[in-house]
Amino acid sequence: MTNTLYIKNELEQLTRLYEFLNQQTTAYGWEEQLLMQIKLAVEEVVTNVILYAYPGKKDQDIRIDMSLENGLLTIVITDNGIAFNPLEREEPDISLPMEERPIGGLGIYLVKQLMTNVTYTRSSEKNTLTMTKKIH
Repeated sequence: MTNTLYIKNELEQLTRLYEFLNQQTTAYGWEEQLLMQIKLAVEEVVTNVILYAYPGKKDQDIRIDMSLENGLLTIVITDNGIAFNPLEREEPDISLPMEERPIGGLGIYLVKQLMTNVTYTRSSEKNTLTMTKKIH
């Protein structure tokens, strides 16, 4: 079964996202470390959509779908914002000291480390980022 949350592109909407994630993940009885990984990955992606997908536009929709089937958690984040594939960004060089690293790219790197798989598609003027995580 898929559960869906619709929010607008406003940072205040993150409160609704946190409530949704807590509701969904608590029902499964997972350990705290797994819950934090999932919440951090989703928060990172949704925050980027809120901040960058709709430059100069307010009251735009963001859809978050979450499902668990056969030990595979799937989270799909969809928006109608500008086309942007975060997976095309060059991997950050985490061996460099913080002050020498260029700004950007660390968030999606973290998401890719926390989740089992992350994919992006653009179709019918929509960005779709799909994250999956194997749950043992």
